[in-house]
Amino acid sequence: MIYDLGMVDYLEALDFQKKIHNMVNIEKDYDTFIFLQHPDVYTAGSHFRGDLDGAIKINRGGYLTYHGPGQLVVYYIINLKRSGLDALKLIKLIQDSVIELLNCYGILGTPMLNEKTGVWVGDKKICSIGLGIDRFTTMHGMGLNVSTDLKKFGIINPCNFSPEIMTSMEAIQNKSYDINAVKNKFMDITLKNFGIDHYKILHNIR
Repeated sequence: MIYDLGMVDYLEALDFQKKIHNMVNIEKDYDTFIFLQHPDVYTAGSHFRGDLDGAIKINRGGYLTYHGPGQLVVYYIINLKRSGLDALKLIKLIQDSVIELLNCYGILGTPMLNEKTGVWVGDKKICSIGLGIDRFTTMHGMGLNVSTDLKKFGIINPCNFSPEIMTSMEAIQNKSYDINAVKNKFMDITLKNFGIDHYKILHNIR
């Protein structure tokens, strides 16, 4: 299933993820990809041991990060047992898809793992990836900075790094991007790379 939801409150989207996750996990629904943006929000992964007022603690890996307008977020709710993937293979598929997208815009991305998991452009991080796995099925996913307000990273150490390491497509190219056009291109690349031939795009949380 493919969901193209536009701007959605983070907690509303998290509740939706959990519902879909349960259905996918018990094999009563198909693997699901959710494309969306969030209003300003900070989330804390399982490695974060500090405290940030207002940050939402979730079951993905990693530390603190920021989501907001201009950042393309994709959640991957995939039954690893059924798909034949494991967490590392899934991360690499996501990275390869992001790098292919960036190449379309003349940006050279590099995949990184471990503490630097995501996609980098030179010494700057443009895409963060953080998954959570419950039973056999993943949640959460990636955030690609298209036209994100990078100043919003300034009050945290995103992914346990200095906020200055974060960048965006707009900052690299010094030009504006239509995030919906970027999203549509990334959706096509994702479907191709995950071998999805038959799908239905839904635009509302059911």
